[in-house]
Amino acid sequence: MEQKSLEQYFQEHGITDSDTKVKILNEITDLVYDRNMHVVRLEKIDDEYVKKQTIEGIKELEDKIERIFKKYKNG
Repeated sequence: MEQKSLEQYFQEHGITDSDTKVKILNEITDLVYDRNMHVVRLEKIDDEYVKKQTIEGIKELEDKIERIFKKYKNG
């Protein structure tokens, strides 16, 4: 897994409108930061159980981020 920038998320979801970006930024900035910190931690973990838990944490954060984008895409 790799870290992702906020801009990568906007590109993936085809968000180009600056007003929409600002609204989404307010909701995803902390989530993306937390996700990226999980990715950094994952690189240093040797214990398989802890690694699995960290991956689950990343997936949960990604799900939250996806739900926010869907909310704005669906109006």
